[in-house]
Amino acid sequence: MTDATGTTDTTGTTGRRDADEEVQRSPEELAALAGGRGLVLRIVRHAETVYNTQHVMQGWSDSPITERGTEQIAAVARHLAAQRFDLAFSSDLQRTRTTMAGILAELDPQPPLEHLESLREWNFGGHEERPSFEVWSEVIAAHGLEVDRELTALRSIADRIGWRGLFDAVAQSDVSGQAEQAAAIVLRADAALAHVVKAAAALPGEHEAQVLVVSHGGFITSLLRQLVPEVTPDVILPNCSVSTVALAAGSTAWELRGVGETA
Repeated sequence: MTDATGTTDTTGTTGRRDADEEVQRSPEELAALAGGRGLVLRIVRHAETVYNTQHVMQGWSDSPITERGTEQIAAVARHLAAQRFDLAFSSDLQRTRTTMAGILAELDPQPPLEHLESLREWNFGGHEERPSFEVWSEVIAAHGLEVDRELTALRSIADRIGWRGLFDAVAQSDVSGQAEQAAAIVLRADAALAHVVKAAAALPGEHEAQVLVVSHGGFITSLLRQLVPEVTPDVILPNCSVSTVALAAGSTAWELRGVGETA
């Protein structure tokens, strides 16, 4: 659906996928969807929120942008102002909408914008809005480790069962049964990327497509790993940081040009 401002909103489309999209694509298969066109993706994490400062599980739930977050938006907008983007895509959650709006305000011309539910953060289900330490402590304790050094303990568990296994453990501990399993997150990231790449391929002309994406810290990691599997799952992306991935014309190899770069 497109509104009067030219913004397309596809909220509510997550889960409706063609049968051939139920299998994770390889990076080469995603590149092939570009039809030989060169492509640059600049993927921005949203600005700092109140829940970020309170260390609360914030997946599909939302909280206001902080004063510092407003400053971050202004900084990344200035950083990207010289770029000319052909397309823009944002998660439909408010923190990403606000971040994208701030960036677009500095762009002339402004690219057409599409809001995608598929670009949302991982869904933590019944863990949403809980203190993150509580949730991770439960997972850590279930594996018999001390919780005084949280990140070290989480990495120890990941070494045993893998990072997918770690996030599946979070989902399995959600008594509501609503939290996303790792496999579902991967497929959602794959679908989001396929949508973006196909849209870039459909642009008129043969120029290198410049695409702006605003999403969430954990989910951006999932997006990056779909294109460049060497990206480590535990990478920490600062608020309003920019990660850049490029595809040369006629190539099937994605080039990682930057991860979590701040203005």
